[in-house]
Amino acid sequence: MALIDSIDNLHTTSMGEERIRRNLALNKPDVIAWCKEKIINADIIIRKGKNWYVYIDGIVITVNSHSNTVITAHKTKVSVREITPADYPLLEDFIYHAIFVPAGTETPPRGIIYNPDVFIYIDRFGSKPGDCGVVAEVGGKVIGAAWERIIPAFGHVDDETPELAISVLPKYRGQAAGTLLMARLFGLLRESGFKKTSLAVQKENTAVKFYQRLGYITVRESVEEYIMVKDL
Repeated sequence: MALIDSIDNLHTTSMGEERIRRNLALNKPDVIAWCKEKIINADIIIRKGKNWYVYIDGIVITVNSHSNTVITAHKTKVSVREITPADYPLLEDFIYHAIFVPAGTETPPRGIIYNPDVFIYIDRFGSKPGDCGVVAEVGGKVIGAAWERIIPAFGHVDDETPELAISVLPKYRGQAAGTLLMARLFGLLRESGFKKTSLAVQKENTAVKFYQRLGYITVRESVEEYIMVKDL
């Protein structure tokens, strides 16, 4: 990871330090030492455009990738927790919103989720070994979910690798909920002893770049889809 490799060059400006202290009510004597510790122990680090984004403990730290300048750090509005049985019925909504609709195509009827090749992602969730997931909340409302199952579905690679499904309600997209969900889910998968995770994504879907930033690589493809795997 390039950011970790260059961590000794990390610095900030006086305005950056003031911004970080104000945003987080931080009273640590050395802001950069605090940032370094958070970066080393981060849940997930992704690069987007000219910046690195470091996620840990409900905080995101922004670092310029060229100058290694810490620009800011702030709390996220989104909180993430492990899924519970009370959340399972919500997966019907989230699997529907996870369906990719190409530009110029009509939104499918909600009943599409009961097609066997879609319903398999949520059918009796929690009953299979390896079923696990997380949900994102804003103000106590569940606005997103990411979950994994070992199933013979679109992104199946083998019987030891769980396949990802992730969805955020349209109104709440663009607020880092997807990244926060994935960071927590990767940790949960590691704790459960999984070595990798897979997914299927249509080539036209802009989410392809999101998955690549998270470390997924394409292992095979069809005319319409990529099958991607991430080592944990």
